Amino acid sequence: MCSRERLGGVTVRIGYNLFEEVRVLLTVGQPVDNAAIPALDLHIAVLRDLLATSVGPLIEIPPIPQCYRFVACLTHDMDHPSLRLHECDATLLGFLYRATVGSVVRVLRGRLSLRGLLRNWRVALKTPFVQVGLARDPWRDFVRYIKLEKGFPSTFFAIPFRNSRGQTHCGQLAPKRRACRYRLTDITEELRELMAGGCEIGLHGIDAWRDIGRGSEEMAAIRQISRTEKIGVRMHWLYFDTHSAATLEAGGADYDSTVGYNETIGYRAGTAQAYKPLETKQLLELPMQIMDTALFYPSYLNLTSKQARNCIGWLLDHAQQSGGCVTVNWHDRSIAAERQWGEFYVNLVEEMEKRGAWFASASQAVAWFRMRRSVQFESVGQGKGVAGFKITMDRKHDLPDLQLRIYDAPGSYRDIPVVEFMREHAALPT
Repeated sequence: MCSRERLGGVTVRIGYNLFEEVRVLLTVGQPVDNAAIPALDLHIAVLRDLLATSVGPLIEIPPIPQCYRFVACLTHDMDHPSLRLHECDATLLGFLYRATVGSVVRVLRGRLSLRGLLRNWRVALKTPFVQVGLARDPWRDFVRYIKLEKGFPSTFFAIPFRNSRGQTHCGQLAPKRRACRYRLTDITEELRELMAGGCEIGLHGIDAWRDIGRGSEEMAAIRQISRTEKIGVRMHWLYFDTHSAATLEAGGADYDSTVGYNETIGYRAGTAQAYKPLETKQLLELPMQIMDTALFYPSYLNLTSKQARNCIGWLLDHAQQSGGCVTVNWHDRSIAAERQWGEFYVNLVEEMEKRGAWFASASQAVAWFRMRRSVQFESVGQGKGVAGFKITMDRKHDLPDLQLRIYDAPGSYRDIPVVEFMREHAALPT
C-alpha cells in the first residue's frame, strides 16, 4: 500500500482491485476455506482507516444499534414439524437409526449423556404409537422456542407445499428427500400461536430462487397464513445462484436470508451486515452465519458442544467489535429427540444477550438496516467538520436509533446519537 499527495487530493494504491473483490463477495461468495474471514468487513475497515488518515475527520453510521453492540436474529427452518407425517420414509428410518444405534455411538464418543440416550430410546419406542395418534408427537413441540428464546422475536421459515422437491441448478428434479411431508394447514394452529407470541412467519422456498411464477405462488401461500404483505425468504437446502436475489424480488420477496454455508459456519458474503445484492432494487440480503446442522452433523463440522462454543466465539467477538447482525438458524426439530440441541441453543441465546445484542426478527433486522441506508448527509453553510453538515433519514420509531461515529484519527472515534445530532442541527422537531 502506498500513497502520495496530488493537487486537490490524495492518491492511495492498495495493491488489489477492491471493487472486483467486493463484486465476487456479493455475487459468488467465499469458498468454505475462507468462511472464518469477514473479508468485506475488513475491506471496509481498510477504507475507513485510509480516509481517516488522509482526509479526516471521517463520519459514518456504524452498523450498531444505539444502546446495543450488534443485532441478533434468531431463525428456524421448518423442514420436519411433525414425525407422524413421515410414514416409513427415509426421514423416519434415519431418525430411528440415529435415536437408537446412532445414540449409542454418540455416548461412546462423549457426544451424548446417558440421560440423553435413554430419552432417545424412549422416543424411538413410542414412534409406532405416534404414527397412529396414541402418543404425543415429539417433533410438534417447536412452539416451545417462544419460551426458550425468553420472548425475543424470531422468524420461522415454512415450506408452502407438500411433497414438492423442486429443481436443481441444472433444471433437473432435486433429490426426493428434499421434498417435505407437511402442508401449511397441518400446522396452522402452531403458526398462529407463534405469531401471537411475537414471531414472524417467512417462506422456506422450493423453486422461488429460480422461477418468478413459482415464487409468487409460494409467497402467496405464506401471506395467506401470516396475513402479512411483506414476506422474507430462505431457500430450502440453501439453493441459490447469482440471479436468485433478483428473481426473488420479482416474485414479491421483501428480503432474503439464504446466503450462508450448509457445511460450516461463517461469512459466505464476507460480511455480517445486511446488504443490497447488485441486481436488486429494494430487496436486502440478511446473510446467515450459524446453523445447527453445520455445527453438529457428522458429515459437516461434527463438533462437540465445547468445540462448537469455541467455534462460535470468534463470530461473536467480531460482532461485538464491528457490529452487524449474527443470524442463527436452529431447525424446528433440533430441540427434540434425537438431536437434543436445545440446551446448547439456550446457552447461545444467553451468551448473545450477555454480549449486548439487540434481538430482532429477520424483518425487523432488515428494517433497521434499511433505516441506516436511508441516511443522507448534506453540506450546510461554511461550517467545517461536524458543524458543516446535516442529516436526513427515514426514521422508524419502533426500532433502535442509529449512532453517528466521528473518527478524528484511525481507531480513535466518538459516538453521538443521530437523533440528538439532528435535534441540535434543527433537522428534527424537539
